[in-house]
Amino acid sequence: MKPIIIHHRSVHHASNSGYSRLVDYMPLASIISGAVKFPYRLAKFISVNTNQLAGNYDSLSVLKEIELFHKLTKNEHQVVHYLNTERDIRHLINYKQFYKNTAFCGTFHKPPSILKEQFSNIKYLKKLDGAITVGSNQVDFIKNWLNIENVKYIPHGVDTDFFIPDESKKKQNTLLFVGQHLRDFEAFNYCIPKIAEQIKNLKVNVVLRKDYNLKIEPHRTIQLHNGIDDTALKTLYQEASLLFLPLKDVTACNSILEAMACGLPIITSEVGGNIEYLKWTNSVLAPTIDTKFYIDATIDLLRDESKLKILGDLSRKKSLMYSWDSIAQKVTDFYKTIEV
Repeated sequence: MKPIIIHHRSVHHASNSGYSRLVDYMPLASIISGAVKFPYRLAKFISVNTNQLAGNYDSLSVLKEIELFHKLTKNEHQVVHYLNTERDIRHLINYKQFYKNTAFCGTFHKPPSILKEQFSNIKYLKKLDGAITVGSNQVDFIKNWLNIENVKYIPHGVDTDFFIPDESKKKQNTLLFVGQHLRDFEAFNYCIPKIAEQIKNLKVNVVLRKDYNLKIEPHRTIQLHNGIDDTALKTLYQEASLLFLPLKDVTACNSILEAMACGLPIITSEVGGNIEYLKWTNSVLAPTIDTKFYIDATIDLLRDESKLKILGDLSRKKSLMYSWDSIAQKVTDFYKTIEV
């Protein structure tokens, strides 16, 4: 079955990060990125006049649909895979009956709570023949919400060849916080001064988009990093003692996967997909409302070098299960299960 992948890349992801890396490990797939000649103003007009309650659909989405239309054939067995099902799906899927040998599937990234909030119109999504979730917490919800039986949890991947441990760069008492989506800034801002009272030489590196800087309350231990390149990001992972990442909800988290691949112990929230991703790593999963748990666990771990090393090794070992080679094969196998 020939795969046709509708590409999407989040602008805030580093070049070695994000779900779009999947296409680098699927050489036989045709990639739809919106590279067609079409008047931009008309594409903009179409997108502006398209109901956004069925997902994000912008001018680039229009161009992708036009490119997909030219790529589809009537008789060849093929599968269309939307890398980010929360966007780009709209008009063409209404005519899937004309492509009887074509299956349509997509990968969902957002937690059920956000999907319910953002999608009041699900008629397009319900036309999918199958769905991939990157969080184990999405499977039952997607099945019931869209009445799709073929829903498969396939974890998000990580580049375990780029994100690697480097013990020579390790720094003591250094916390790392990465990203902004669904991060629990309130918990972070409360915990850091409390931890700093007990860990006198604490350093906290925070990597996030510049427009989120005001979410971080200034503190003598905190250094903000905006717009850094891949190598600088990897270095911050390698220098850190552990990843400190309170979350409000989650399916898959790039930051956690990259930290794992770099051999970091993880302290995060006991929510969503974290439980499955961090199984067998002995990572610290804190109740979301228990800031004392975060504080005590972080202080205890920073004071135990041997435990930091053990947990870091377990993180790296588990991350190898999420190498992109492995994930791409699982996705390819899933295509074969979709009936049209």
